[in-house]
Amino acid sequence: MRRFIVGLLATVGALTLLGIGGCAAFLASGSFATKPLPQNVVLSLDLRDVPSETTSGGLLGGDLLGGKRDIVDTVQLLWQAADDPRVVGMFVDIGDESAGLGRVQELRQAIAHFRGKGKFAVGFAESLGSGGTHFSDYYLASALEQIWLQPSGGFAVAGLAIETPFIKDGLERLGVRVEGGRRWEYKSAPDTFTDTAYPPPARENLQQLLDSLYGQFVSDVARERHLEPATLRRLIDSVPFDSEKARQERLVDRIGYRADAIDEVTTRAGKNRTLTTLADYANDPSRPKPHGDTLALVRISGAIMSGSPTRGPLDDDNLAKSDDVVDALEQAASAKDVKAIVLRIDSPGGTYPAADAIADAVGRARSAGKPVIVSMGDVAASGGYMAAMRGDVIIAQPTTITASIGVFGIWPVATGLLASLGVNVERLSVGTNAGMYSVFQPPTAAQRAAISRQLDEIYADFTRQVSEARKLEGSRLDAAARGRVFSGIDAKKMGLVDELGGLQLALNIARAKAGIDESRQVELRTYPPESDRWQKIVDRLLRLAGIDADGPTVRAPREVRDTLARFGIVARPGNVRLPPLPPLWR
Repeated sequence: MRRFIVGLLATVGALTLLGIGGCAAFLASGSFATKPLPQNVVLSLDLRDVPSETTSGGLLGGDLLGGKRDIVDTVQLLWQAADDPRVVGMFVDIGDESAGLGRVQELRQAIAHFRGKGKFAVGFAESLGSGGTHFSDYYLASALEQIWLQPSGGFAVAGLAIETPFIKDGLERLGVRVEGGRRWEYKSAPDTFTDTAYPPPARENLQQLLDSLYGQFVSDVARERHLEPATLRRLIDSVPFDSEKARQERLVDRIGYRADAIDEVTTRAGKNRTLTTLADYANDPSRPKPHGDTLALVRISGAIMSGSPTRGPLDDDNLAKSDDVVDALEQAASAKDVKAIVLRIDSPGGTYPAADAIADAVGRARSAGKPVIVSMGDVAASGGYMAAMRGDVIIAQPTTITASIGVFGIWPVATGLLASLGVNVERLSVGTNAGMYSVFQPPTAAQRAAISRQLDEIYADFTRQVSEARKLEGSRLDAAARGRVFSGIDAKKMGLVDELGGLQLALNIARAKAGIDESRQVELRTYPPESDRWQKIVDRLLRLAGIDADGPTVRAPREVRDTLARFGIVARPGNVRLPPLPPLWR
């Protein structure tokens, strides 16, 4: 009886949540009729939280009612607004100091296009000084025609820094040693576990990356603010200072509060202006909407993994499942009305087989006659770069972090810790290499040699594929590989990317590759379709309620199993199993 009652309550709860989800889907679809926007519209754009690469399918991410838009949607709307005669200007709230530089450059390019149509762009920042580095938010603000800063806000844009904690000694004091290896010396991801400071190759490579990113910032901001680069560097090195000094040094334009900035917008736009959010503009039935030839958009966002990722039903999507990406590419390649595919990548890497499967799918799409244009976001490194390398054209933002052509595999061995706790672990096995990746006992010399051979094989295959796809041989390939990371601008010099720019450049090249006339409109269609996202949400709601295909069941607490799964632990009745840990890319 107790089992029946619990199952019944779970079912009722699931149906309630499904009803909420259905209402949300209805609201998000824009089913309610809305009046067309008036003339003299000023877009109000809140960039205190810069749009993420994708709108997740999580139920707690704030996007269930369609209130959040991803960077692709946002940029597309800004390009459309630039060509809309009703839109006369833009008001921007600035304040996301942690935004990725690739997304910042996407927005900067869209704002530049908007201003290039003769429309104004005014921004307001409550602060550019009280804590934090304010590197990203000021970089974004500098693309605007006018920057307002609150009197109490201050200015403290302090440059760029990378901080890495090195915990090798701390782990060893606990009796934990990290086993594994890397290919090769510039593959710096494992350093935090295997070293006590930056090894010279990692220090050299990361400093080169910082210099490239900072150099782009100085060049772009100095040009927009009409300052000499040397002057801007001197000012940044002298922060913090107050808002008035920032104005005197031409780092901002006006001092005042948000209401003052909006009054300025009213003056610029005229008395009949309407301040309109981007969401309202997107739902305007009279907004020009592209219809015509179709381009497909396929996204890779997050760590690239094989199989079905284990996560809670309310979690955001932060993994790119290779099966989903391959299916999306196959659907887009087989759709008769799709003329070309834009593959948008924002990924630090993942497992080797998963990235290889996506690279193969890209090649197959091209063989089916569909051009594949790659657009890189904040990062497309290691496995993320492998997924990109077979595209017809690879486009990166100048600040995109990319390459990292290499491999590493590490795992902890807690022999000393277990001994200090009085824990004795015995092993019964069949096969010479059984238990090779155990956290309880270190590998033998022969097993270490086998792991080393596996790393060599993966690195050799990775570099072979890069060589074939990018036509790089010998010393050119070696200089681009060995685990080095580059900014987009340096990756282009190394022959790893073809063009520097954002999504709009990718769309233009896709249009040209597909033979679509410049005067014709194009529709950007996402694969998999949006309906699949809602199906995933429904599936998660069912799992939350403990409902399988065969009906409601009562399970062990899912929160416990999900937490264990995050650490690679699979719980089963009567035991806890640690699966083998193959080499991962980061």
